[in-house]
Amino acid sequence: MKMLNYKIGKSGFSLLELMIVIVILAVGLLGVAGLQARAIKGNSFAMRNSEAVSLIEDRIEAYKNTIYADISEGNETETSLGSNGLFTRKVTVQKDIPVNNTKTVIVEVSWRDSTNHSCSFQTVIAK
Repeated sequence: MKMLNYKIGKSGFSLLELMIVIVILAVGLLGVAGLQARAIKGNSFAMRNSEAVSLIEDRIEAYKNTIYADISEGNETETSLGSNGLFTRKVTVQKDIPVNNTKTVIVEVSWRDSTNHSCSFQTVIAK
C-alpha cells in the first residue's frame, strides 16, 4: 500500500478568512443596493420634472399662438394633469406688466410625491 502524504495547514483558506471575505462582500453589496435605490429615486424625479416642464411649455405655446386681444388676464388652475393625474397647473396673466401693451404669462406646475415640488416659467407677450 502506498501512503499519501498530505501537507497539513499549508493550503486552502481558513474559516475565519472566508467569513471576513463574506462580510466585506456583504458590505459592498449593501452599498451598491443603496446607490441603486437612490438612482431610481433620482430618475423618478427627473421624469416628473420633465413632464412638468412639458405641461408648462404646452400652455405657454398656446398663449403665444393666441391673438393678443384674446388673452384675458386673471388666474386659472387645472388639476389632475399628466400621465398619473399628479400635476396641478396654475396660470396667471397680468396686463401691462412690465410695460404697457404687454401681458405677462406665468405658468407654474406643482406636484407632490414624497415632498412638494414646483416648476414655473414666465413669458411676456407684446401687442
